[in-house]
Amino acid sequence: MTHKKSVFKRIRGAIQNHDAGALAGIFDECPSADMADVIEHLEPGERVFMFTAFTVEQAGEVLAEIESPVQKHILAGLDNQLLSNILQQLPSDDAVDILGNLSEERTEDILEMIGRNVSRELENLLKYGKETAGGIMDLEFVAVSEDKTVGDVVTIIREKKKVKNLYHVWVLNHQDKLCGVLSLKDLLVESPDRRIRDIMNPEVIFVHAQKDQEEVAGLFKKHDLVNMPVVDDSGQLLGRITHDDIIDVIEKELDEDLSLMTGVMGQPIAEESTLKISRARLPWLITGVMGGIVAAVVINQFETTLEKILALSFFFPVIMGMGGNTGTQAATIVVRGMATGDISLINIKKRLWLEMRVAFVNGIVCGLFLGLIVGFWFSDYALGGIVALAGALVILNSGVTGSAVPFVLRKCNIDPALATGPFITTLNDILGLLIYLGLLTLFLGEAV
Repeated sequence: MTHKKSVFKRIRGAIQNHDAGALAGIFDECPSADMADVIEHLEPGERVFMFTAFTVEQAGEVLAEIESPVQKHILAGLDNQLLSNILQQLPSDDAVDILGNLSEERTEDILEMIGRNVSRELENLLKYGKETAGGIMDLEFVAVSEDKTVGDVVTIIREKKKVKNLYHVWVLNHQDKLCGVLSLKDLLVESPDRRIRDIMNPEVIFVHAQKDQEEVAGLFKKHDLVNMPVVDDSGQLLGRITHDDIIDVIEKELDEDLSLMTGVMGQPIAEESTLKISRARLPWLITGVMGGIVAAVVINQFETTLEKILALSFFFPVIMGMGGNTGTQAATIVVRGMATGDISLINIKKRLWLEMRVAFVNGIVCGLFLGLIVGFWFSDYALGGIVALAGALVILNSGVTGSAVPFVLRKCNIDPALATGPFITTLNDILGLLIYLGLLTLFLGEAV
């Protein structure tokens, strides 16, 4: 942290003095990821100046590391010629991510300025959805024919020096379809004249280009992969996905889940626009207001019961809190299990039965505890028994609801993380009040 503060002050000083040479020297001392962190804390005008002072290679390395909202502001201040030069120095997947933050019109203009070969590759990648395997793959890889020898492959690798993070060589058959994989270790231990078909591993794990990125991340985790080939429907090799791409996917998916859990829709952490942040947060706040109004209507329907024992309203926060917390606990576990692959639609009954048993035990414990307090407080243990039953049923209902809703959402192709946010809390508040006041009305003999 101290180092970053020092770098930040030096950069600020160099910018104020318009000293491009000093900025270049600072860049040589700092990794591009650290430099990106520092730039995100600069003023918009200062950020643009830095990129005009960088070399094309330096600008590309840093720009690829910067968060999307800040990146958009920087891109707005760079001219098309400079940006096209930067994109030509980047891996294809990073270049496409940057183009995704531009308008369609500007993207077309920049693609026309880029070399035809590079432009064609980027256009092909832009055809795939951002959250698919094709959308996150890169086109820099090494693929060889199964007829090649180990010596031939080593020569090909030397010729493709620009391919970064090379872990495996993909093997193609006579129809240019993926048929095997070869590790760098194999190339080191085998003799140069060995045929690739004799030493390759034919059981290669691959993914289709239209596969959702979250499912791709699950495959990486399941098989402990560092990279994976991407193919089309006919088995033709299109590109590869590396572990750093998957780390980005996991981070994005986690951000999305946390946003849904907290009722913040589509707000990147680095976002600086007040209106955009407000727009991201308002929908669930308004939903919460509407849910509160529904809860007030429920309470109003039991006015007669509350007039008899006004003190029963003292326990509304307790009932609503028990229901909300129980539902959130159950939903969070199920959603997290779905994300990691430990829970799926296959074992719905088993999971629901487990959560029901847990809610039943917790409901009895918490219900008895609350009932004893109410009985002691009002010197009426019969009333305490009613409240205890209501508390137990509220927790049981919330546990089942919290664990069931994520499965329903997944079945409807809606992100299950929605179930852990204000949605499940508001729903359980309303259902909890209905159970609590309904039981009190029933046992106290009062009609609504």
